[in-house]
Amino acid sequence: MNIELILTLVLIVVLIVLFIYFNSKSIIKKTQTKLDVLNHYKKTLLKLLEENKDNKDLQETKKVEFLNTVKDELSKNRFFDTHELKVILDELEKLEYK
Repeated sequence: MNIELILTLVLIVVLIVLFIYFNSKSIIKKTQTKLDVLNHYKKTLLKLLEENKDNKDLQETKKVEFLNTVKDELSKNRFFDTHELKVILDELEKLEYK
């Protein structure tokens, strides 16, 4: 009887550890994917601004168009909530070509 209880407890602990391990990997993967998306948008915007570095008005126009495109894309993406969308747009809005 005592051995059965110990084996059951060991099995429960192993299952809990496996659950936590696989669940945390999923969270890390989602976070990394979101960071990848943000970095992609940053690179794209910086490239767009660099292409128009001689014309500040055109830069601003292209930036606004790009931000609207990003907003449309991310608002349709079920992995980003409205707060994350706002944070990403704010961060992209601050970017400037130097």
